[in-house]
This record gives sequence, C-alpha cells and structure tokens, in this order.
Amino acid sequence: MLRPAKARPDAARQLAAVVAGLQAGGAEVTQLTPGGPDDQQARTGPGGRRGSPDQPARPGLDLAGRCRSAWETAALARALGPLDSVVVGQVDLALTGLVTARLTGASRVPVLFHGVDMWTMRRHLRLLLRHDPLLCPVTTSSFGAGALSPTRMGAVIPPGLDHRWREALLAEAARRRPLPPVPTVLTVFPLDEWEAKGLPTLVDALDTLRAPVPEEAPDDAGGTAGPVRLVIAGAGPAPGSLHALIAGREHTDLFEDPSDEELARLYATADLFALCTRTRTRSPVSGESHPTALLEAQLAGCAVIGPAQGGSRDAYQRGVTGWTPADESSPALARVLADLLADRARLARAGRLASDWARAVTDPDDHSQAVFAALLGRQRS
Repeated sequence: MLRPAKARPDAARQLAAVVAGLQAGGAEVTQLTPGGPDDQQARTGPGGRRGSPDQPARPGLDLAGRCRSAWETAALARALGPLDSVVVGQVDLALTGLVTARLTGASRVPVLFHGVDMWTMRRHLRLLLRHDPLLCPVTTSSFGAGALSPTRMGAVIPPGLDHRWREALLAEAARRRPLPPVPTVLTVFPLDEWEAKGLPTLVDALDTLRAPVPEEAPDDAGGTAGPVRLVIAGAGPAPGSLHALIAGREHTDLFEDPSDEELARLYATADLFALCTRTRTRSPVSGESHPTALLEAQLAGCAVIGPAQGGSRDAYQRGVTGWTPADESSPALARVLADLLADRARLARAGRLASDWARAVTDPDDHSQAVFAALLGRQRS
C-alpha cells in the first residue's frame, strides 16, 4: 500500500480499516510512504504491528523530485518480490502506483478515494485513471462511484471502523439513561471545516425552533420547541470565527479534540445527530461520500439527520434510522428537526433500531470480504 505522507483524519481512518481488513483475511501488507525517508515503510502481516507514523510531506516537490520519489518507492517495492496488488492510498500517488506495479508484476492498482478528491483530482490523473487498464477507482459509496463513472467505473468499499472503537460505541448504546429535560442535537466534524459542514445552517435552524411564533404565523412556521441544546465536537483547534458564531448563544457547547471515551458518550447521550455538509463540486469544494460520523452515531444508539445532497444516504435507513432534509436551506432543516424533536420517545426507538442496523452493516468480516473483492479481485480465505 502506498500511503500519503499526511492524510486527513477521515482518509487515515479509512486506510487503517482497509489494512485491518486485509490482515484479517490473512494478507501480508507492506506500507510505503512516497517522498518520505526509508524508515517510513511499515511491514505488517497477520497479527503484526505497524511501523513509525507518517511524517509531513516535503513541500514544493518539483516534477523531477516527484518522478525521483516514484522511482525510489517502486525500487523499494521491487525488493519485496512479486506483488498481487499495489493499493494507492490517495489519487495523487496513482503514477507512483503504476510504476510500482510495472516493476513488481502486480496485476491490479486500486486507487482509494476519500471524498472531495473525486472532484479535485488534477487533469493528468483523471486521464491516467481513464486510460490505464491497471488502475481502478475505489470509493466508499454508490454516490462516489457514480461521480467517478465518467472517468472510470470502479468498486465500492463501505467505510470500516476500528474494532475497539466500534465495540466502545456499541457498549454506550447498551447503557440505559433517563432522558434529560432539554433535548440535545449533536454535530461532529473537523472544527476548521465548520462552514463547509453546514454549521451556520444548523444554528439558524435551531434558532428558528427556539423562537416564539406569532399568533398570525402559518402552522409550518416552526418555533415553540423551547430550549434545544446544541453540542459541537471535533478535531481542533476551533478557529476564532467558529467561537464568534456561537459566542453568547444559550444551550450551545463546544468540545475540542474529545477523547474516544468522551466522543462515544456524546453520541450516546444526544437525542439526534445532525450533519449538514454542503455539496459543492466547484471551488471551494465540499461534500460527503459516506461520512463515518453517521455510522458512529448510530452504533452508539443515536438517530441521525444527513446532508441533503451527496453520498450520505448510504449511511442510514431513510425514515427509520435517519432523515434527509428536502434541500440545504435552514427552513428545510428546521422542519425536519421540529418533527423529530416533537417526539423524543420516537427518537429513542429510532436510536435503538439505528444501533442494530449499524452493527449489521459494519460487521468486520463483511468489511474484510469487501476489501478483498475490491483490492485483490477475489474472496478472502
């Protein structure tokens, strides 16, 4: 596997899950980091351990440097002997993957996509993906596969979760807690992406619910929901603009860099999880292919609201464990929130169904089978 020197958290989690799925089926996995020092390679096998963590990429590599890096990585891989597959952990490494495959005799070069890179990849990489028969795009949802289909038909591997993290979320779901007096809506994302993740829309929608409704207002005007607590959590630090947005707002809490234990508890104690990411295919690009946070929330027993557009609908049972606004506007989101928060017992039942459903769709053996089929073209032993 060719790993990027510095991957975003969601991509790093996906790569770790893919490696775990391969190892669970008995595959021997060698990880190389193009552009990094030789000691960044990590050789692992069934029950093995990983090597040193990735280091930041060297900035400003020119074309000659990139070609040299690709050749050096391919030479390292060649020393390993014949390979069945060269898995490219990020589309920017596709050329390195091809060179490596040519030198090692690998018959497959799956290229993993992690979200918006299906829209942002450079033109020469798109051409390479379209015309070289060894390359195969692999994404996490049918939406992602569809977005890539004009370039190349590919495979889908649903997101996998670390075994311990999955079990921790399920354990939280099994705890029975009394409902607090104020309903809670939780949202989780990297805090520096708060605008693209639709936080202003969520804040506006909750303001609409909390506001008193004039007597002459229509029945669907919203409001009168009373206090609703908003909890925002994610990898920080939170930028000053985010602090400014929520400053002085009642019933609003921010958790920067929560531990796994804290995050699992936040999922389990929320009435509802909402992810409101805006889908934009042109700069500034944003969107979701298959957000892991929606699965995490459901594993912990929390029903969800997904983005109006994008690949999130693969991540919940619509109308049973999760709901989708009609569009990306604040009024559309407010209508869904008002309907769901009006019946907290219904949400609790949906949360229990969500945990059972998410347990089934994140089964580690099923994920390992999907990884083998997509990356090696065969079933695991």
